[in-house]
Amino acid sequence: MNPSTAELLAAVDATGSDDVVLLPNNKNIIPVAEQVAGVAERRVHVVPTSSIVEGFAALLAYDPAAPGAANREAMVASSTHVVAAEVTQAVRDATTPAGEVREGDWIGLTRAGVQSIAESMAVAACALLDSVVTDGHELVTVIEGEGSTPANTRRITQWLAEERPGVAVEVHHGGQPLYPYLFGVE
Repeated sequence: MNPSTAELLAAVDATGSDDVVLLPNNKNIIPVAEQVAGVAERRVHVVPTSSIVEGFAALLAYDPAAPGAANREAMVASSTHVVAAEVTQAVRDATTPAGEVREGDWIGLTRAGVQSIAESMAVAACALLDSVVTDGHELVTVIEGEGSTPANTRRITQWLAEERPGVAVEVHHGGQPLYPYLFGVE
């Protein structure tokens, strides 16, 4: 989940490519990826993605025939058009601008911090989506992780159909730990 500079450098070297595009998909890994770009023998182009859904959006702009620098530019532009959101379970009590969080609560997060707090995973997810999905959005990508359930996914997609009928919804199984739901809003 948090690779070291040496691990990323080994992965870059293992590609065998002269031009490598690196997607950190975690705000804490962006400086590590940039460090790799500075010491690698290959050209490394870092797309500063801070979440998996930003990484997916960036990949949609990847052109295998384009040079690395051009891919980086297109991928950065694509990744910045997605609003990343996620649902996880609180591991400790905390005070947030959204309210008091108790260990075990379900919380909805964005780059701005905690957006929703609930005792139910689906309620936290729907409240999170209510705060980030606007009439100007066209697509919500739902990525199911460990702990997601068909019933909760159905509640989330039904909420979207009822409350944001103009938005298309795609559901994919990602299997990621700790975050039963990741959302990409475009």
